[in-house]
Amino acid sequence: MKFSRLAALAGAVIVCALISGCGDIFRPVATPLPQPSPDPQNFRLAVVTACQLDPNPPDPDNPCSTTGVTSQAMDMNVSGDSIDGVVPVGGSPVFALVQNFAGFSATITTTDFSSDTVTQHSDAHSPGAAPAVSSAATVGLPSGAKPISIVSANGTFYVAESGRNAVGVLGGGFPLSLTTEIHVGQTPVNLALLPNSKEVYVLNKGSNDVTVISTADNSVLATVPVGTTPVWAVPSADSSRVFVVNQGSGDVSVIDATSHTVKATLTVGSSPNYAVLDAKNQRVLVTNSGSNTLSVINGDPTSPNPLSVIKTITVGTTPRSVTALADGTRIYVANTGSNSVSVISSVNLTVTKTIPVGTSPVSIASDGDSAKVFTANRDSQDVSVILTSSDSEATDASGNPTRIPTPCVQTSPSACQRLSPIFVAIGG
Repeated sequence: MKFSRLAALAGAVIVCALISGCGDIFRPVATPLPQPSPDPQNFRLAVVTACQLDPNPPDPDNPCSTTGVTSQAMDMNVSGDSIDGVVPVGGSPVFALVQNFAGFSATITTTDFSSDTVTQHSDAHSPGAAPAVSSAATVGLPSGAKPISIVSANGTFYVAESGRNAVGVLGGGFPLSLTTEIHVGQTPVNLALLPNSKEVYVLNKGSNDVTVISTADNSVLATVPVGTTPVWAVPSADSSRVFVVNQGSGDVSVIDATSHTVKATLTVGSSPNYAVLDAKNQRVLVTNSGSNTLSVINGDPTSPNPLSVIKTITVGTTPRSVTALADGTRIYVANTGSNSVSVISSVNLTVTKTIPVGTSPVSIASDGDSAKVFTANRDSQDVSVILTSSDSEATDASGNPTRIPTPCVQTSPSACQRLSPIFVAIGG
């Protein structure tokens, strides 16, 4: 998105009316977020998506109810210690992309699985003014698209349409529009964009392969067979490799981005489900939900033993998500089954502390200043804020955790439905 459009969005009317159909009210300045000292001044935005859960979801990729109250995205200004706003989005916002621009404005894009939409809004800050949160713009996708992952390259957005075996291409600025679809393998569930923005890697869970798309002309460059049930991928910082997590076969396929062939297959733990790149240490971190471990892969091609699992670390029960601090000092693993976060030293790769958080943390993210870590606690319907200065949850004056409740929407004049957070992302 061009800067001029973002500047225009900064003056958009703040969302302050009743949310249509649910009666929720947006308040631009609300719950304060605990802040370590000294107070960082760079604008950084944490966005949490939340929905009403389905107790028996028919689709494993969608935990949300297809009916009920409106799903929400909650914008939290990490550096400014405030909640900027709560914005209604489409049904089942299973993924969010936060893009920070010029240090004071961000664009938030969600994939809305059950409503076959992509929703986008902006959040802008200027000195001495209240945050300006724009109204949401919704892009309709073809019926049955089931969008589940999205990336942006040079102003063009690519969205995995898991229900149509396709990748939708969105352009046109704000609001976006669907320009074309690219046919890929069966059930695409995750996209990985090379840091050089030249190629998008599409993980096709149903056909056990990866489709490589050129962002220059949206052509399909290759289809690469990988392990069983690929579910997540991360590229290397130098755009030379892509690490594909295969949940069914318990391994990671390493794809060479030049030849589009599998360079190595690395065995990890049982049911691996998520991965991030620790760019500072050139490592790939893989959570193994079935064996309660974290696999640490050496991704440094110049090291004596590149492309190898250098350590397997026992963490809490059912690890679902992981983040690495930008300063390269620590790793934080969200353990859904044990309601905790495991803190791991990046120096000796051992667990140094286990932090109790809310119930069922399913997603975790750290801010760019390495000062805070956020967890989306699905079943306690709140967000935990971990201060890295002490590796403990932020607390009030009495020592009680100051968790941030997710949005509550009115279902009747006397009843309020608290939503469950399902994903957290940070930009800036």
